[in-house]
Amino acid sequence: MIKLPQFYKQKNTHAHNLYRLFMLRNFLIIAAFFLITYAFSNNTTTPVFSISVILSSLLIINLVTGWWLHKNKPVTDKTLIWQLIIDVAAFTGVLYFTGGASNPFGWFYLVPIFIAATLLPGRAIWLITALSMTGYTMLMFFYEPIVDTSSHDMHMQHNSGFHEHIIGMWLGYMVTALLVAYVVARMANSLRERDHHLAQARENALRDERLVALGTLAAGTAHELGTPLSTIAVLVTELHDICDSSQSTEYLAIIRQQVDRCKSALTTLSHSAGEELMGGGQMLPVNQYISDIINQWQQQRPSTKLELKSDLTKINALILSEQTMTQALFNILNNAADASPEKIMLEIKQDGNQVSIKVMDNGSGLDSMIQTHAGKQAYSSKEQGLGLGLFLAHASIERLGGEIFLSNQDQGGAIVKIILPLTERNLEINHDE
Repeated sequence: MIKLPQFYKQKNTHAHNLYRLFMLRNFLIIAAFFLITYAFSNNTTTPVFSISVILSSLLIINLVTGWWLHKNKPVTDKTLIWQLIIDVAAFTGVLYFTGGASNPFGWFYLVPIFIAATLLPGRAIWLITALSMTGYTMLMFFYEPIVDTSSHDMHMQHNSGFHEHIIGMWLGYMVTALLVAYVVARMANSLRERDHHLAQARENALRDERLVALGTLAAGTAHELGTPLSTIAVLVTELHDICDSSQSTEYLAIIRQQVDRCKSALTTLSHSAGEELMGGGQMLPVNQYISDIINQWQQQRPSTKLELKSDLTKINALILSEQTMTQALFNILNNAADASPEKIMLEIKQDGNQVSIKVMDNGSGLDSMIQTHAGKQAYSSKEQGLGLGLFLAHASIERLGGEIFLSNQDQGGAIVKIILPLTERNLEINHDE
């Protein structure tokens, strides 16, 4: 008996399914050996040696399958497909030596079809179905008849009525196989889609819980930071009045400017706990909205060159200008500038009823952990980063019906692609134009 494999702890669906197939095959091999023994003891002309070779080969394959599972080797759709092809071939060989289509166990051809329809994608289902139907059809013409040597009625298989019965069995199998391949596959696909939507809903609910917690924490933090920022602003003003050095005056002006930025951001954050921002916004032309963002961002990061690789005048569309969306774009631009301080690239395209915004940098690219955790939880590869920027950007853009895709360039650097849908109002205005 094989030890319970490690994949049960890893929740590997394909490995679970292969393990069930492995156990089913063990049962069928044992049952087949008992049937052969029974047939041999009843003085039939069953070719025991030929069938034993087929079953022994299948047993060896099953032992290899058990070893594969025990070693926690990768299991994919192709693995399951080849396993089912082997089963169909072995079953066809056994039936060939046991009466062909007249064998009462011919209906067992439906089992691989059931398994494929439940577990595999569309093309694989029809492949297994076609192989099973072909095998059954060939057994109508090519087979070794079973003859009971203890009976004088040895011409039964040549009886006309029995032949019609075999044809009826064949037609019934063909219709059933097609129905199973179609109906069960559709039902299994619906279940997979439902599971996917449920998993997505659970993920969104978890993300929303984190956002609510972040919002509550941010509101309290904004209130707590208000007093020390006000104190700093007063001290900077007093130092400015008593300072004689022009360089010190310049530094104090920068400090005051940064303090004002912090106070403005905190005021925006605490305003109605973010409710007005989450529901507000106005429709603006895409070219105007992007131009404003570029100008504001370049004032904050003047040392980083932002290269616009698109002609904004060719984009005639409106987009919802919303505070959380603007913050999301700022976060993405800041991340790109941190990775590539010299230059980053921005590309805007309109494709039908959506607008894509692509931010590219020349940095070292995104590691696998960032691509895995992005949008699901706060994660940062920066030494002092909190990891909130990309997480909040995902949440804000997805809340507006958009998507974010992360990838790496072949020549180095990261690509963050944002796809935003255009609203019905937007499309109506564009159509009128």
